[in-house]
Amino acid sequence: MGALSKQIWSGTAPIAKDCLTVLTNSFQQLPVSSCREMLLEQAGSRQVEYKRVAQGEVGIAAATLTHVMCELLPTSCHESSVLLMDENVVAATSLVDAVLEAAPPYLRDDLFGEFPRMLQPSQLCLVAGGRGARSDLHIDPLSWTGWNCLLEGRKAWRFYPDTPQNTEAFRPLGRPFGIGKGGAGSAQLCTIGTGWRSEVDLFAQLTTHSRLNDKVPDGSASFQADFGRFPHARGCTVCLDHVQEAGETLIFPGHWWHQTYHLSPTLGFAGQVLNSENLRQVLGHIISWCGLEARDEVAWGQEPRALIAQVLGEAIDSF
Repeated sequence: MGALSKQIWSGTAPIAKDCLTVLTNSFQQLPVSSCREMLLEQAGSRQVEYKRVAQGEVGIAAATLTHVMCELLPTSCHESSVLLMDENVVAATSLVDAVLEAAPPYLRDDLFGEFPRMLQPSQLCLVAGGRGARSDLHIDPLSWTGWNCLLEGRKAWRFYPDTPQNTEAFRPLGRPFGIGKGGAGSAQLCTIGTGWRSEVDLFAQLTTHSRLNDKVPDGSASFQADFGRFPHARGCTVCLDHVQEAGETLIFPGHWWHQTYHLSPTLGFAGQVLNSENLRQVLGHIISWCGLEARDEVAWGQEPRALIAQVLGEAIDSF
């Protein structure tokens, strides 16, 4: 696999399948103040889980959405950071329709609606981070196409190809995707695919700044992994860096390794897309994971909804 590439979308050219695409001035009909008010008014009292990283130790805690967004995120820093990524709290508000209506057309054409309800990924994930927060280094489930819109703040991204060299460097742990005993995230009864995560934190150590300055033009260049704990991470390939600004939406291959670092307090949403451009990639992942019979070119030429029903039917029957 060659070097990863990036394009700034002009609004007319096709969105490349194996490329990081940057949409500028996106979701303009979605004011950040309105989103914040709607979240707090409609779901502020709901309990949410958040990730805290303190002195290299990762923990999960729970609090109300209001407490996390109004008390914890503003005090987050590199040494003790807070990150909220929640799919359920958004579904309890009227924001889902508002966000999807404001989304570019490419993100609204989604064939995941053809999946059985128990196998459908959530349409939206709320992503709110304090300064210094970082996601896990991971690969998304099912090799889908991911998207991430940033309404407020700045966020650094690192992308790596899924290669044997990076498998050795990142030592991945599986994240099964399927039907669980208690829904998503629980013990799996029917697994149709997987994602991957790594314990390596590519942003663990500041290298050129004793304290993070959100005015650093390329914040990603100021960090490195904790090579003392993870010496094997030195063997990874060269990454593709991007600093996401407020108003930008990133569209990227979910089968790339990626991790984010919040350079300032942020608010945004994330989701995934399944369409005719990446249908073969996603269904091919399911076919391979479930050990199903490979499809020939004639089979791949079927109408997408019929092909989805056929592959998922066989995948479910295989358990």
